[in-house]
Amino acid sequence: MPVVAPAQVGKLAALTILYVALYRLSDQLAGNERFGLAASILFLPAFVRLLGYLVAGFQAVPALFVAALFCVDLGLTMPDRVTVAAFLAVGGPLGAHFAGQLCGLERGLGNLSPLRLLAASLGCAAGNALFYETALVLVGIPDGGLVRILAILAGDTLGTWVIIYLIKIALTVSGTRLRS
Repeated sequence: MPVVAPAQVGKLAALTILYVALYRLSDQLAGNERFGLAASILFLPAFVRLLGYLVAGFQAVPALFVAALFCVDLGLTMPDRVTVAAFLAVGGPLGAHFAGQLCGLERGLGNLSPLRLLAASLGCAAGNALFYETALVLVGIPDGGLVRILAILAGDTLGTWVIIYLIKIALTVSGTRLRS
């Protein structure tokens, strides 16, 4: 098991805080549990799952788990919340990993392109949708089926790309260029 450097711990704590903050904002903007009792059409924290995977790989999973524990309620008991949080922490990064492998995304992100970012974001959203739906069914929340899975997929994808474009707009306005 790889050792996590102290600087990495700070980054992971920042991911947790960012996830929780975007969860609260997302709830204010669109409601986090409007579709199928557990999904949103605009889920901004999905961006943090992708960001965490891209910058820390699977070392982001504990930060995502803690963030999900702070956010998941759904009227569940604590053991069920832990189950759902665990599935939420793993699904997105696994999906991003597999999508990244399919499109040739390198670990250091040296070859990150808009197309590879799109593939990783869709993989992250799909992985989360499948794992989250599975967790909900395991803890006894009625099966939302394809409708809830598609709502989660859409909400995660839209939330991720809203944040990506807000960052792009901020960089453009500030005159910052990512590549020369």
